[in-house]
Amino acid sequence: MNDYTIVSSRVRLARNFADVPFPSRASDADAAYVAKAVLAAAKSVREGKFYAMEGLDKREKAYLVERHLISPALASAPYGAAFLSKDKRLSVMIMEEDHVRAQSFASGLALKACFDEVKEYDLALRAKAPLAYDKKLGYLTACPTNVGTGMRASVMMFLPGITMQGGIEELEEELKEANLTIRGALGEGSKGEGYCYQISNGVSLGVSEETILNRVTSAAEMILEIEGKMLERCYSEDKLALEDAVFRALAILGAARTLSQKELEYYMVYLKIGVSLGLIAPLHVDPDELLVMCKPYGIIQLTHCDDTPVGRDVARAEFIRNIIHAKEG
Repeated sequence: MNDYTIVSSRVRLARNFADVPFPSRASDADAAYVAKAVLAAAKSVREGKFYAMEGLDKREKAYLVERHLISPALASAPYGAAFLSKDKRLSVMIMEEDHVRAQSFASGLALKACFDEVKEYDLALRAKAPLAYDKKLGYLTACPTNVGTGMRASVMMFLPGITMQGGIEELEEELKEANLTIRGALGEGSKGEGYCYQISNGVSLGVSEETILNRVTSAAEMILEIEGKMLERCYSEDKLALEDAVFRALAILGAARTLSQKELEYYMVYLKIGVSLGLIAPLHVDPDELLVMCKPYGIIQLTHCDDTPVGRDVARAEFIRNIIHAKEG
């Protein structure tokens, strides 16, 4: 049985240079110095591409934001830039809230692998410039919650069972006791759209990197088990309604001639539930990657459709129909 509960893992390290003002007070010369050192460190460990935000148009920035390779804040930052590795697993954001925010991504529960990759970059950065570090506090960051290790380890999870059973608030309280947080898919302040949530460490000060990784990994494993039980409970309580939602979603996605991103997100929830419950066969494309590919600027790049709401909706519907029918074949 396929299980889409654990979507992806990410580890991010926030760093600042010891001899340079924070980005909000940096000069042109400061920004140029930071970018040069960050890029040199990145090139020493990974093959990739440098992007200066001022050199990108609106569509290019939006595409990178859609794929979570950069943040919306970086896209509009005065001196914003980024280095993206060729395989897109490593993203180094330059001059956002901090001088450097390096992050590594992976599918499934793979926090250790993400940490190893981003730590390799971090060591290369230390060789290029002195970092803002205090012996008692640890790494100094623009936001106080990141002071310490400067690390945010997060796991994206698909939790329809817990959500439908009304268990998110209780889970939030349990995680808080373990110094962990649960947020919507888009981070702080967002809701669990599409039943997707981020589980991450709530504190960075006074704990080791290893402890953070272990806590978040253990929490994800615990939630995975709870989610399976809650989803089965939802199914047992109203089998007909859930089956109807799954097969309606499959039929609509296999036949629709126009499809908005919101509609796709709604129906994809039930396809993922259907696969998790063994009601339907899995798609040959990862559904969460599919959702990202079909976002407005992603679908334009993928299909070269017209950059209009109708053009995108028609192209998205055709693309999804082909995926559904390929699955059936």
